[in-house]
Amino acid sequence: MNDPHDAAAEPGTVGSGTDDGDVASLGYAEALAELEDILDELERDDVDVDILTRRVERAAALIAHCRSRIDAARVTVERVVAGLGAPTPDDGAGPDAPVLPLEEGGAEP
Repeated sequence: MNDPHDAAAEPGTVGSGTDDGDVASLGYAEALAELEDILDELERDDVDVDILTRRVERAAALIAHCRSRIDAARVTVERVVAGLGAPTPDDGAGPDAPVLPLEEGGAEP
């Protein structure tokens, strides 16, 4: 199959990248960049209807992949933050620990 980033894959397209299987191997930035390329291509007036259909299907797969990556990152961040937990006496945050001043607009602890 043609390289999804090969501009010569199909005349008038950014690349053929219509195989949804290779979407899973893309990083978020790569998927987003390809999606932006597809959107730029679709804004042209001379897009063939057959190519348009394949590119819209590819864009849908890329959008789903990006959403999945964002959801996975959110879960990871929430888990890491939850793992920080409440301070323990061993970490120097006991009753005699110094209190840091609040940032402007901050709330009292």
